[in-house]
Amino acid sequence: MARTCTICSHAKLVNIDRQLLRGDMLNGIAHRFHVSPDAVGRHRRHMRTAMLKAQAACEKQDLVYGQTLIDEVKLIKADAERLQLEAEGRRDIRAALQAIRERVGIVELQAKLMGEIQTGNRSVTVNLQTISPEEALEYARDILELFSPDAALQPELPIPLIEGEADISATEELNDNN
Repeated sequence: MARTCTICSHAKLVNIDRQLLRGDMLNGIAHRFHVSPDAVGRHRRHMRTAMLKAQAACEKQDLVYGQTLIDEVKLIKADAERLQLEAEGRRDIRAALQAIRERVGIVELQAKLMGEIQTGNRSVTVNLQTISPEEALEYARDILELFSPDAALQPELPIPLIEGEADISATEELNDNN
C-alpha cells in the first residue's frame, strides 16, 4: 500500500508548495519546515502527478466542451439543410437560396471553430521612404558593388523612370551591353 504524503497534511502545505514551484532546494525547504528532505522529494513527485492529472482533467473538459460545440453546429447544419429541401420542394427559390446562404455561413463557422480559417483583423504596416532618382542610383550601385566582384565592369545604370515615363532606349542599351 502506498504511503500517505506527510507534506499534504502539513500545516504549511501552501508555503511548501510555493517554494517547490519556485524551484527552492529540497534540503532548504525541509530545514525551514522541519520535515525530511525525502518527504519533500516525494511530495514534489506527488505534486507533479497531481498537476498532470489536473491538466488531463482540464483537457478532457475541453474535449467534452469542444464536442458539444461541434454537435450543436451539426444540428444547426441539419436544420438548414432540412429548410433548404423544404423550400426547394415548395419551389420557393428565394427561401432555398437563403437556406443555401445559411448553410455556407454554418460551414464557415465550423471551419473557424476548427481553426481552418483565420479570424480577426489583420493589418499590414508598410514604411515608405522617399528618395531621389540619384539616391536610388547610388543605392543600386552600392548593392552591385557589394555582391559583384567585377562591379567596375558593370555598365552605367539608367536614371529610374518616374510616374510612368517610358524610356525604352535606356533599358535596351543596358540589355545589349550584357
